[in-house]
Amino acid sequence: MNVTLGKGRFAARISSLGAELQSLVDTETGTEYIWQADPSWWKASAPVLFPIVGALKDNRYRFDGREYELPPHGFARGSEFSVVAAAGDSSRLELVSGPQTGTKYPFDFGLIVTFTVEGAGISVRYDVRNTGASLMYFSIGSHPAFNLPFAGGALEDYFFEFGSPEKLERHYYTDNLVVAGKTSLIIEDGRRISFTKSLFDEGCLIFKAPASKRFSLRNRLNPRSLTVSTEGSPYLGLWSKPNGAPFVCIEPWHGLPDSTDSSGELSLKEGILSLEPGSGFLSGYRVEIA
Repeated sequence: MNVTLGKGRFAARISSLGAELQSLVDTETGTEYIWQADPSWWKASAPVLFPIVGALKDNRYRFDGREYELPPHGFARGSEFSVVAAAGDSSRLELVSGPQTGTKYPFDFGLIVTFTVEGAGISVRYDVRNTGASLMYFSIGSHPAFNLPFAGGALEDYFFEFGSPEKLERHYYTDNLVVAGKTSLIIEDGRRISFTKSLFDEGCLIFKAPASKRFSLRNRLNPRSLTVSTEGSPYLGLWSKPNGAPFVCIEPWHGLPDSTDSSGELSLKEGILSLEPGSGFLSGYRVEIA
């Protein structure tokens, strides 16, 4: 099922499969900002990553003496969400635990994703609830892909810009795992990363503990920009396919993929979050077009 939202300048489309944002169009110019899932490059648009971000070592983890298996980025992106509300400029979709999740993830939960079209773009909010009787471990992340270029020119005319000066190292992601101990400095003047056809040849760019809360795509030809704003996320991924794919993902994460030296114990996983019974966790992001 698709849900269509609109308000003023922007219109959006959300799929109930995965609660995935599939379109954000500027109705004044006709510009589509969300990647349209061309399978010749990548067949998704903006998956929700839950209850893990990235991949597990051997796609497995251990908890309370048992072993479980989860695909990369978890199961939310392949799950059918219930449309709880949809009217005008906002919609709310929900996924709850049940027999279909219990064999992979032994926690009772509720996940609500709320989309609201705004004057400058769209907001996406996550509400994770522990509905069980024991401590719950989880991660949640965003994986929106944006068309590039979106304001004329070529790929090389665009750059990524952090909202604040950074002294971050890039962590490497190879064979679906963070490579322990391998880092490099790639940020130009503490703020920028230029796009080239070879930028993603060694996989996703992962940054830990960014100071920035705003992450922008800009170009050298005109002042048009696209910004992903957060309330603060402990990790950030930048990703695209190698060889000049016509999109880029800006991914605020509350969690990390396993590293090559991960133990496999869920409670010891780097970046893992926990919730007490009856409590909740809120996060999300905004896409702002200028």
